[in-house]
Amino acid sequence: MYTSIRQSFLDVVNAKGIAYNTVTVRSPDYAIADGGDLNGKEVRLSGEYEGVFGECYTSYPGAFSGTVAELTQLDIENKPIDRSIYIAGINAILNRYELADECLRCVESDRDKCADQIVRQFKRNNGSVNCLLAGYQPHMAKALVEALPLRILDLNPTNIGKTVHGITIEDGTTAYQDAIQWAEVIVCSGSALTNGTLYDYLKLPKDVQFYGTTIAGVARMLQLRRICPFGRNA
Repeated sequence: MYTSIRQSFLDVVNAKGIAYNTVTVRSPDYAIADGGDLNGKEVRLSGEYEGVFGECYTSYPGAFSGTVAELTQLDIENKPIDRSIYIAGINAILNRYELADECLRCVESDRDKCADQIVRQFKRNNGSVNCLLAGYQPHMAKALVEALPLRILDLNPTNIGKTVHGITIEDGTTAYQDAIQWAEVIVCSGSALTNGTLYDYLKLPKDVQFYGTTIAGVARMLQLRRICPFGRNA
């Protein structure tokens, strides 16, 4: 999977001749020292390239300023901080060249509308099927639980065990196998890409759709199914 991501992005770098252009990544929401594991809590990283932005959500924040070539050298297979920086950076670059869509989060007032639209689409395409929300998102959970039989998985210990809208949020590691067997459709947070669990959902013979800005660039490069109706490019 990471090999495919790397090669797809390198193809863009070579086609555009941008290896020595500058890209930066920082967190506007979190004070980064040396980076580190936030134990499931996610913060936003913002990438900037030629005045254009992209972003990702991650439990492993870090900062970067260097060339695009240096960005491509990061160890995305083994180092979660490198992976997060890489994803924020490539989302900004792909946004700059219109090679990714909805790279920036929607405004707060659109989030309920986003969730409602996604749920309507799911019901239209699938009927009333068992739905797994992989990655707790409050607006999404509220809309889904009102329309479909729902289970919720999350990796943030602060969320695990909480009851929301009558549903107990389950541990995304220990409850994973049982939940995916129960589910007929899966709505998966794009932050599965940064937290290292993306392949757990890509490999499933099920209807899996990703949402959010983190996976904007990779979804386009790998032709994954993604829903983000109110995301922005600027």
